[in-house]
Amino acid sequence: MFDFNCDCAQEYGVYKNEKELEIAKYVSSINIAAGFHSGDPLSIKRALEFAKENNVSIGAHIGYQDIQGFGSRKVELNDEELETTVIYQISAISSFANAMGLEIEHVRLHGAMKNELNSNIDFAKKVACAIKKLNPWLNLYINNSEFKEILEKETGIKCAFEVNFQDWGTIRQIRELEVKPDTIHFCNVEDAMRAREVLKPTPVNFNRVGGQI
Repeated sequence: MFDFNCDCAQEYGVYKNEKELEIAKYVSSINIAAGFHSGDPLSIKRALEFAKENNVSIGAHIGYQDIQGFGSRKVELNDEELETTVIYQISAISSFANAMGLEIEHVRLHGAMKNELNSNIDFAKKVACAIKKLNPWLNLYINNSEFKEILEKETGIKCAFEVNFQDWGTIRQIRELEVKPDTIHFCNVEDAMRAREVLKPTPVNFNRVGGQI
């Protein structure tokens, strides 16, 4: 069983991104931008309403505080700043979800913060510990399988190995068990739609909706 995920609420004010909810129709988990790299209250609310109506799993999509650069620029943070940056964003999506009778199930990092997660094990441990402090049941999506094993062993946080959909070779490798991801990330409507015809997605975390999809 594999999860399909995509990013949502990556818009801000007059800058809209309608295509994300189109992709979301074909996935089992959505990652909702928490306001630092993108996302505002209305777009977050709309994404949560979509999740509730379509019974998909919800995650917090977090990044550096960099609206102008869409979270693509690294921001130097000390340990306290990093921890509060992680906790603040997850809490925003979690509290909003709770107000609508929903729960979040995972965390996916964005842009420069995601790159650091997958290349710097010390940084990854700090992020994992911050998540665990807030909610030890959340899954952290990570692209580095080696880091996944280290984080689960040394921090106790649950991790989901993510691969990015590149082309149809990705699906072939998965079906032939050459690659064994927990979740596949999609950025394109057509790719997600066609992949769903081949593989039936199921959320990584079964806290809320796993038995219903």
